[in-house]
Amino acid sequence: MAQSGDQDRQTLIAQASEWLARLDAGRATIEQLDTWRDVDPRRAAAFTEVAGAWSRLDILRAIEDRPAPRTTRRVWLSGGVALAAGLAGAAYLGRDVLFRDRAATGVGERRTLALPDGSSVELNTDTEVFWRFDRSRRRLWLARGEAALTIVQDQLRPFELVTVQGLAHLAAGQFNARLRPAGLDLIVLAGRAVTQTATARAEAGVSGTDDARQVLEISDRGIQVAEAPEGQVQSIQAWRRGEIVFEGQALSAAVEEYNRYLTRKLVIGDVRAGDLRLGGRFMTGDPESFLQALHTTFGLRIIQDGPSRILLKSP
Repeated sequence: MAQSGDQDRQTLIAQASEWLARLDAGRATIEQLDTWRDVDPRRAAAFTEVAGAWSRLDILRAIEDRPAPRTTRRVWLSGGVALAAGLAGAAYLGRDVLFRDRAATGVGERRTLALPDGSSVELNTDTEVFWRFDRSRRRLWLARGEAALTIVQDQLRPFELVTVQGLAHLAAGQFNARLRPAGLDLIVLAGRAVTQTATARAEAGVSGTDDARQVLEISDRGIQVAEAPEGQVQSIQAWRRGEIVFEGQALSAAVEEYNRYLTRKLVIGDVRAGDLRLGGRFMTGDPESFLQALHTTFGLRIIQDGPSRILLKSP
């Protein structure tokens, strides 16, 4: 038997999908959509989730290169809500991107941007953001990657961070948002954040310099709020300096993290090497120093295996 929460979510998802279809068919405007969404934060979260189907298909990056597909009424009636959500979401985002500014970084690149209100966003490796500010709200979309946000106060316009996972309202302060395969990690370094999905809501705040930093983890399991480990906070500070810090991680985990910054990927050649524990501070743009440390400390063999990867094997 379906729970009432599940029924509410299904209703919101269906309504959001219908709005996407109406937009694509030209039977509604973005202004009308905003009016509907602003009534209830759960509506905005459901719309973000449905439109995110397009991002999950990894086609968002191609929108600027070709026209968005059209959703016909026949497709809508025969394909059901799920198919309509994906196709109509593509059309909506395709149209909406025309009204947004965009910035992106390549693998291994970092970039700092000044936003129109005086806020700033720093993009880590392989990151893409869009933003649109108007008279009623400030909205930034994180399409992929990781971004550090410094938000200034604006009494009239709330600041909204939009991801596939949900919607976050950010007060003036400092935040770090990272998209992972399992969901979104939103770190509150200073200030207050309220996150909303179609089925859950949570908030976290840091008011003083001595307060513990908070992390909101958004995934298919819901929203978890916890104290951010000191190592996670240090990692955020490190990447903004172009550094990467390891504190006892297995080499397998360290390599996965370092590969975010490398076009030529590191590959662990055997289990024994992957289980090694290491610590240290390295520059993200200087993998040779990292490899030299692995060779010197553990005696690992560094094998140049073609143009796309480097093997790490036990001696």
